[in-house]
Amino acid sequence: MDEIKEVLWSCFVTSNIKRNPNDPECMRNRDFVEIISKDIKLPTALCPMRADLEVMHTFEAAEHPKKKFYFSCFIKCIIKIATRKKSTTKTPQQQVEFFVKKYFNPLAEKRKVRNVEDELFILEPMTQKFTHSLKECFMFFATIASDYEKNNLKRHGPRDDINAMTQSLHFGEWSSLCSLFNLSSSIGAAIKALSPGQLACAFMDSVKVNKVDSVGGLDFEEFWEALIRCSIFFNRGDESMEDAGIKEKVVKTFAHMSNNLETAVPRLLKLGNVTEKSGVMAGLTSGGRDASTAGGMLQSGTKEFTKLVWAELRSNVEVVAEKEGAFDVQMIREKVWSIFVKCNISNNPRDWSNMRKRELVLLIRGRKPALRIMEADINVIHQQEAGRNKGRRLEFSQFQAALKSIAKKCFPKEAKKGEEEAALTKLLKDYLLKDEDLLHAKLLIDDEAKEVLVFLKNFEPAMKKIFQFFATNATDEEKAMGRHTHCEDGINQQTCSMKWGNFLDFASASNLSSGTGSALTALSLTELAGAFVDSIDNQMTDDVGGLYFSEFLNVIIRCALVFKFEEANTPKVKLEKLLLHMNNNFQTAVPKIINSGNERVGTGGQTAGGRALSTSHGLLIRGTREFNTALHQHVKVANSGGAQESIFNFTDSVGAEDDDGLGELTAGLRMGL
Repeated sequence: MDEIKEVLWSCFVTSNIKRNPNDPECMRNRDFVEIISKDIKLPTALCPMRADLEVMHTFEAAEHPKKKFYFSCFIKCIIKIATRKKSTTKTPQQQVEFFVKKYFNPLAEKRKVRNVEDELFILEPMTQKFTHSLKECFMFFATIASDYEKNNLKRHGPRDDINAMTQSLHFGEWSSLCSLFNLSSSIGAAIKALSPGQLACAFMDSVKVNKVDSVGGLDFEEFWEALIRCSIFFNRGDESMEDAGIKEKVVKTFAHMSNNLETAVPRLLKLGNVTEKSGVMAGLTSGGRDASTAGGMLQSGTKEFTKLVWAELRSNVEVVAEKEGAFDVQMIREKVWSIFVKCNISNNPRDWSNMRKRELVLLIRGRKPALRIMEADINVIHQQEAGRNKGRRLEFSQFQAALKSIAKKCFPKEAKKGEEEAALTKLLKDYLLKDEDLLHAKLLIDDEAKEVLVFLKNFEPAMKKIFQFFATNATDEEKAMGRHTHCEDGINQQTCSMKWGNFLDFASASNLSSGTGSALTALSLTELAGAFVDSIDNQMTDDVGGLYFSEFLNVIIRCALVFKFEEANTPKVKLEKLLLHMNNNFQTAVPKIINSGNERVGTGGQTAGGRALSTSHGLLIRGTREFNTALHQHVKVANSGGAQESIFNFTDSVGAEDDDGLGELTAGLRMGL
């Protein structure tokens, strides 16, 4: 009987994938008629009439608890058809076996499930890279396993890496995930998408359940296998990928999947199915997804997925800029971002995310050989593109659009042919990217960060308090990009994002910027903006948002490296001098900040003009005190010979240590401590 079920299952699934791919576990009335009357090619004498087949389907579907025609219903109908005429030589079971082998076996042999074990083995290193990001996407769509799956199918048991509430990805959720990842035609990319039949085939071939009414949902390993099958389907018929390996095919498919995420994820979270339709909240959150959903998981997962995809593309494909005049899109976008940052932090560092007319004119008109475009045309283009921004600003997306418009003006021949991309490529290749001075050089600190990491750990508790005083809550735009969805240790969700304006306030309080008047001992706004941009892990977007605390520490390290300290030869010594420099200013800056806050208690009484007690100025007070204490403790350790390379090591100086263990410190240094 198992062999018969195997044959009938193959025919049942094949018909559903072909005719009803949106619900491959159920067979519709007309599909049942088609498979009996056409697919298996029954002789006229044995084939029931169409009306009889329709009645048979309706009856069995009505008898099923779910009122649908599942696999068990299909088997019952086949038994009825096979035993319509009684035989004197065969038992009913023998009749069924003969009927299935003669008429259904040829159809079952057409469906052959492809074995992808070799592909999975080759892709094991890639599996490890993408597991974390794809698990977060998987858990967003997956649901809790049903009792039927756990008890009858013995699937989806407890596991440490996936939440029990999000273990089973049913076919409906699989379809939604494919829509998000640009694999189905429901989002409009019908030309490049897979057909519903291919998506259904990938699902049914990957799930390790068969010959049952409901196969349940995919576990994560089956989900990964389904993506591999989709990659094989995606590259089928592409002549350029005929000789490519499975890894190249998967990377190409993943790149296609990532193209839609930037717009699809915010749209999905904003237009979720869970909305407030009644009660006191009716209308207020209409169309918005319930706040209790795992949207943060999807945001962080898709963002990490995109980063990994582009990392794979850069590592596997060597991009040659001159080859057929083509550029790697992601590389060029990074270069354009580098130009945008360099122009703005050099000329407009206080508002570096907004390019003014003057900067755009200087960028275009300063090229050699000169571009054939008038300054007035550039001004008009700037005004047009900035006008499309709500804030009337020329941010990065508007800057890219402005370059396209400028390219059309400069190279009208290419533009007339309808080759706008060719005109832009010529502008970038022949004029902008050739000039290395236009590109922002990122200050890399990997080696320096490792060297000072242990030293900086002593100041982390104090720095976290100071950070939280200046930081604010993450905006919706930041959360939509997958940032600040989870708090770092010791950081409050309401004070987790230090934006550029907040960082300037911190720089002023710690005497890092010339905003306090001490321009001779401070960094320029250009240097501060460069440290900020280089440290934040959110590039090539209109609003980079705010720093994490870990990124804030990287900014401090970068500031120490660019600060012009005398006799500072190692990163640790530079950082020591910077922390001492900051500490000296905290003593006077903190009272000014507290007493000149925006929140006023009143104009009379003991607290007149003071900052409200409900604010977080206590964090700043405790943070600066702990910062001072940590620096004092470091001085003690250094002065006792604990730190060999330190500006505070005075053990070799003339005159022994004082009773307080500080050695021969200058009066100014003592005041700072």
